[in-house]
Parts: sequence; structure tokens; C-alpha cells
Amino acid sequence: MVYRCRIELNEIAPKIWREFQFHPDVTFHQLHKIIQSVMGWENYHLYEFHVKEKVIGLPDPTFADMEDREVLNARREIVQKHVHEENTVFTYVYDFGDDWQHTVTLIKIDASTSDPAPLCLDGARGCPQEDVGGVWGHQHMLEVLLTPNHPERDHFIGWVREGYDPEHFSCEEVNQELERQKDKLIPKSLVKRPVGKKPVKLTKSALNKHLKQLNSDQLIDLVKACHGASKDMEKFLAVRILGDEAVESLFQEYCKKVEKEFFPERGFGKLRLQEAKHAISEFEKLTGNARYALELKLVYVENGVDFTLSYGDIDERFYYSMVSMYADIIDQVNEDKTAELFDEFEERLEAVVSKTEGIGWGFHDNLANLHAQIRWI
Repeated sequence: MVYRCRIELNEIAPKIWREFQFHPDVTFHQLHKIIQSVMGWENYHLYEFHVKEKVIGLPDPTFADMEDREVLNARREIVQKHVHEENTVFTYVYDFGDDWQHTVTLIKIDASTSDPAPLCLDGARGCPQEDVGGVWGHQHMLEVLLTPNHPERDHFIGWVREGYDPEHFSCEEVNQELERQKDKLIPKSLVKRPVGKKPVKLTKSALNKHLKQLNSDQLIDLVKACHGASKDMEKFLAVRILGDEAVESLFQEYCKKVEKEFFPERGFGKLRLQEAKHAISEFEKLTGNARYALELKLVYVENGVDFTLSYGDIDERFYYSMVSMYADIIDQVNEDKTAELFDEFEERLEAVVSKTEGIGWGFHDNLANLHAQIRWI
């Protein structure tokens, strides 16, 4: 049995739509991944499904006590449990900043089809660009690109992804991507595993033994292959080989990643705090540089303070995140027995507290209390 659905991106004309099918026993998180491939999104942002007054997404345990609604876990909720009648309509929301609203309709339950693999059946028009600014930003971008002498045209041409065509859609290309991810997009119970074989894992001892057996040319080839395997591996090797120069370059790159969540080059900051915190964590893992990681955390708090000074009070969740990050910074400063971190960041740490005078939610008082705990004061 498969579900055949139609999905439409709301508020855009002519319609951007797809028809696709999938096994009803997938989780909503798997359905999210299917929709990402079917529509042409790049899975950069958070999402939610709204089904019969229920919200299904990825709850954040950090802020669970602050949620004023129940969010069911998309990794655990099965689609068929909540959607089981033809003509059922529900909503898929992608990117809470751009707020892409999709209407999904279950148009047919096909009991004659047994293949559980998802499949795209039809569709029209290309998916909008990520981070374009929602429906208005997308329509504005298209208007600019279609106007030869528009003052913003060169900017957008340099910004859109290479080969972007708002009218292009290919079922074949989508199905190639769905096939590539097939095992991740069908119910786990239906994934065919090799019988009697245990998962293969490369242990440190096995890696060490293998490396000792390689000659210099083979080692060089292995490192080259690792370099080309992923962007993260490329960055990791750059740090190991180029040292401080690479760390400094990566710091500038990740600093921009943090800053753009508050003050992007275009439009209004989306405050995707998890994205900014993930960038900090990723930088720390790639470089192992605690000093620069601390500065990224401070950049996070400084931008948060500047954001609320620019746009007014935000909410308790926002301020809790800022205070939590500031507490991490103070802990790291206190653990430095040389006091070098305190000497370097003293003025900025104090400035953060001073600038928050008058901000609500107890924000200033919480920061001031943390600042008073610095052992060097």
C-alpha cells in the first residue's frame, strides 16, 4: 500500500506543486525528507507538520519547559497514525523565518502497489531559493531577474545558485535523488539488511594497524581522498596542515554564520538560534581552538544584545539562550588559571552587561550576576 499525495506551495502563482507517493508507515521526519527532495529544498532549516490541530516536529529539550503547546516528535510519529483517509489535508511548514507554508492532500490510498520506495509522479515549476525571504522575497527576486536594468539585478545574479531556473522541474532528477536515499525514506522494518552480518565499524586499533601497513604513496593517496570526501574533512585537514592561518580563516567564516542569524546582509534576522549554536559547536570540533570558540560564543551574545536593542523585547526563550551562552563564557574564563582570557575579553564582557540596562525579562540582572562571578574581579 502507498499514499499518493499532492503538495502545493501556498501563496505563489503560477503554482509550484508536486504529486508523489510513499509508504504510509514512514515517520513524519522521513516524510519531511521526502518532501525536501520532491520539492527541491536543501534541508537547511527546521520544519513542522500541522495535522488535525496537532503539531508534529522536532521538539527542542532545551526549551521544552517554555513551550506553550505540545509538539509531537516527528521521528516517532507514524504518518498512517494521523493521516488515514483520502482527501485529508494537512500543512507542512519549512523554515520558520521565511515561513514556507505547503498544503498537502492525500489524494489516493493505493492498495495495489507494494513497492515502499517514494516516487515523484508529476509536478510543475522550480523550488524557490533558500533564504530568499519567503513569498515576497521570492517574487521580488523574480521581478528583479526579469528586469534587465534593475539596480539589484547584478546582486541577485551573483546570489542565486548556478543554473537556477524558476520554471525548471524534472521528475527524473527528483527520482534519482529519492533512489539515492531510498533506505532512509522507507519504514525501517522494510529495509533489507544483509542476513547474518554485523554492522562494520572501523576501530582505532584497526585503523592504526592498517595505516602502519601503508607506504608513503598510499598514505598520501588516502589523505587526498579524505580531503575530497567532504567540506568538513577539507576544513579539518586545513587546520592540521596550515595551522593558525586556517583557524583564523575558519573563525572569520563561522563568525559570519553566527552574525547572519541576527543581522544578515539582506532582510531581517531570522533568529535561528540553533543554527548559530551549531556553527559554534562545529567550529570547536573542527579546530579544537577553545579561545576562538569562546569568542564565537561572545559574538553570539553580543549580536543577541544588539538585536534586542534594535528591535525591542523578544521573548523568554531568546533571553534564556543568551544568558546560558554567557554563563558558558564565564565558566571558561574562570577555568583559565592564567587569566589571559579575562584580560583579553574583560571589556567586551562588561560591555554586554552595560548595554542590557533596562531590557526586560530579568535579562540584565541575570547577566550582571554572572559577570560578578568572574574570579578575577
